[in-house]
Amino acid sequence: MAGLSFELLLRVDPEPWHRAAADWDRLGGSVDERADALVRSRRRLPAVWESGPASAAAGARCDGLCGELDAAFPPVLLIAQALAQHGNTVAELRGRARQLVEQGRAAQVTVHPDGSMTVEEAHATDATARALSALVSARDALLREAAELDARTARVIAENTATTSGTPAARVDGSSVPARGTPPAEVKRWWDSLTPAQRRYAVSEHPHLVGALDGVPVARRDVANRIVLDRELDGRTERRAELDAREAHIRAMLEQGRAAELYPNGNHPGTLLGQRELREIAEERGRIDDTLRGLRPIDDRLADPDKPRAYLIGLSTADDGRAIVSVGNPDAADNVLTYVPGVGAELAGVETGIERADRMALDARRVDPGQETASLYWLGYDAPDDAVVDARSNSYAEAGARELQRFQDGLRVSHEGEQSRNVVLGHSYGSLVIGHAGSGAGIDADAVVFVGAPGVDVDSAPELRGVPAHEVWATRARHDEIAEWSPDFVHGVDPTEPGFGGRVFGSDPGNPDDWVATHSAYWDPGNLARENIAYIVTGQNDKVR
Repeated sequence: MAGLSFELLLRVDPEPWHRAAADWDRLGGSVDERADALVRSRRRLPAVWESGPASAAAGARCDGLCGELDAAFPPVLLIAQALAQHGNTVAELRGRARQLVEQGRAAQVTVHPDGSMTVEEAHATDATARALSALVSARDALLREAAELDARTARVIAENTATTSGTPAARVDGSSVPARGTPPAEVKRWWDSLTPAQRRYAVSEHPHLVGALDGVPVARRDVANRIVLDRELDGRTERRAELDAREAHIRAMLEQGRAAELYPNGNHPGTLLGQRELREIAEERGRIDDTLRGLRPIDDRLADPDKPRAYLIGLSTADDGRAIVSVGNPDAADNVLTYVPGVGAELAGVETGIERADRMALDARRVDPGQETASLYWLGYDAPDDAVVDARSNSYAEAGARELQRFQDGLRVSHEGEQSRNVVLGHSYGSLVIGHAGSGAGIDADAVVFVGAPGVDVDSAPELRGVPAHEVWATRARHDEIAEWSPDFVHGVDPTEPGFGGRVFGSDPGNPDDWVATHSAYWDPGNLARENIAYIVTGQNDKVR
């Protein structure tokens, strides 16, 4: 868009950039598939070519090719990200340009297609003159932003088509990467000290370290965590196949009465050892399947070309698992919503949380198409497993609060340009996590929203640090199960009560015969809560009801 005129901005089509981004995504997928195929072939090499100089040379060549393909993957994805964001921003600028024309019409100023403006003599008043001056400033700002966007996208493409990532000067030792939990401002200083080639190297060679760091730009964390995701999927899929093969072998040997051959040095009868190993295989396969139930929906959503681009900001398969998925890039958005789930949230059920993030992003875009909104599903803590026993403890909230505080600080540090409106929404026990974050060191947010909360362990909105008291919002459906199993609100004052001092907004009453379903119905189609949340996220507080 170099040399972009106002006229071109009015009629620019963002779709070519989106199509180009999809093409680069497909290229990245192809690179990844070929790298995986080469790795599999490399593993089989010793079985068919056991030793000798030629075998060693072939293995070294395969290793080198794998390294080249691995190094190519991050730049391809970064270019795809930049093109997708370029298309999004172009669409936003086009919308603002068209809105400028409408604003001029309302102020008796004619904004011509070429960007020039005129005022009829009959309407030449002081008010019109002020409106004309404001419109000219807005037009010039639009054109400046378009030029900056061009330069930014061009810079990303140039940096990621360089071929220096394999040079010694580009290497970054893993020990120099800040530890997880380092304050985001310190992380940003470290990241800013790296050259573009070093950043590419750090992402491709230390993805598990870089992907977990609050303060690293979201685009780079996304690439790092996609690498981690790919490795997790490949490793668990391969391990599952090994278990299936081992199980088939054990069953065949047991059926043939050859159990003793399976365990020649066993201290117990082979049949008993075989049955025990089959149980162990089933248990391990069950754990793998639980993990895959979380990883596969994430992978599918990241690759979905029919939805807004998603970013994988965090991923861990330890314990119940962690995942942070954003619909849209929060570093480039005008509004950023972080959604904190409650009881029972785990990696295996991540699909529901991502769907809710998608819906909230869609709602925000519908009520304010002139701004870009990123909607994040933040499963960045160990949520309670049981609503009756675990959820009465605040220990999960205390641990999660520290993670949430750092994550929100990181969003501020890595954001580009003018500060975004950051809103943090907690559902059920997730509200308690926000409450502990706000009552401790404080949470960096422009607004917080409590949905179906069992209390937030503070007695009033002003007690929440880091967020304006008039931007503390709450809702609870009339037939929400929270009111039944927690009538005394074991975690403090009900945030929807007038005495709490927050701003209460409406939601559908729900099903009086299904209180449990009502507790999760806030994101159902047509629910009043969805529209109100969208208005809060986009700062249209006067429209909330």
